[in-house]
Amino acid sequence: MPFTNTNDFTTGRASPITPTGAELCSMRFALAMPVGDLALNTIGQIGILPARCVPVAVLVDGTDMDSGAAAMVLSVGILNAAGNALSTAAADGGAAWGATAAVATAFQQQVLGQPIVAVTPSDVDRKIGIAVTTAPTAAVAGTLGLTLLYRSA
Repeated sequence: MPFTNTNDFTTGRASPITPTGAELCSMRFALAMPVGDLALNTIGQIGILPARCVPVAVLVDGTDMDSGAAAMVLSVGILNAAGNALSTAAADGGAAWGATAAVATAFQQQVLGQPIVAVTPSDVDRKIGIAVTTAPTAAVAGTLGLTLLYRSA
C-alpha cells in the first residue's frame, strides 16, 4: 500500500538541488504520516535522487510514532519501477540501503549499509522510498523525514 500523503518533491511541484560540480548536496524530504501508513509492509516515496547523482549518506528522522515499546523499523532505498518494493537492481545498490533501529521516542538516525555505495548514476531521477519493515507497537500519527546527502557522479 503506498503512502497516503505526498510532498512537493514527490508530486513534481519542486525539484531537488542538482550539483553542478564537485560539491556535496543535501536535501531534506518530509511527509506527514497518518496511522494507516505505519502498518507493516507499507511503502512509499519520500524523495528524489537526481539524475546523474549518487547517494553519499542518508539520515532518517521522525516524531515519536510508536507510543508503545520500541518496535518500528524502516528500510530505505530506491523504489522499483512498480513503486511497490525497494529496488534490488544492481544500479540501485542491489538491496535496501539500510534500516533504522527501533526507538521509543523522536529520532534521527544515519542509515548505514553497503548497498548505498554500490548505487551507480542514472540518466533519470530515481524515487527514494521508505518501507515499514516492522510496524510500531502502538502507532501514532507523526512526521517522517529523510535527509539525503548526494554528489554528482
